[in-house]
Amino acid sequence: MRGLAILLSLWLAFASPLCQARVIVSFYSVPGSIITGRSVHAFFTLTGTLDADGSKVDENYGFSARTWNPAGFFRPVPQTMLIEKPAYIQRARYHFRVPISDAAYHKIAQEVQLWWHDPRYLWDIDRRNCVTFVGVVAQISGLTVDFPPPMMRKPRIYLDHLAALNPAIDRTRN
Repeated sequence: MRGLAILLSLWLAFASPLCQARVIVSFYSVPGSIITGRSVHAFFTLTGTLDADGSKVDENYGFSARTWNPAGFFRPVPQTMLIEKPAYIQRARYHFRVPISDAAYHKIAQEVQLWWHDPRYLWDIDRRNCVTFVGVVAQISGLTVDFPPPMMRKPRIYLDHLAALNPAIDRTRN
């Protein structure tokens, strides 16, 4: 019986990268809605526990223009980071998840702060929007990423494209 317990614990330890990872980054998209007043959007969640100190992680971020302004169609505008409520995340279209290291988590946290607060990271409808932001985070997470211009305003299509570029990723939702 003891041998079976040891084999089971070894199998659980090595069965899946997700079993080994303590922090998971998950990617989502949302269609636009006149009713909610929100445009199409992409964002990600970070959940789990850091290996280094056991700190709990439960965060989400989506890059956006600070306020809706028609000028955003013609020039870069001030940016913000949207933090979504759990109900919004539940309604969003889940695409995939990736286990990340503590180092990748800290790099993503640093990138969030840059995009959120650095005035050089203004929101730009075609060059620096929620789609490009989740692409950068996917890249930090170790995924193969590209930025095809026709997809830069299409969060759902872009995230499906990233999933196709990375066929080994986990597309199941917890």
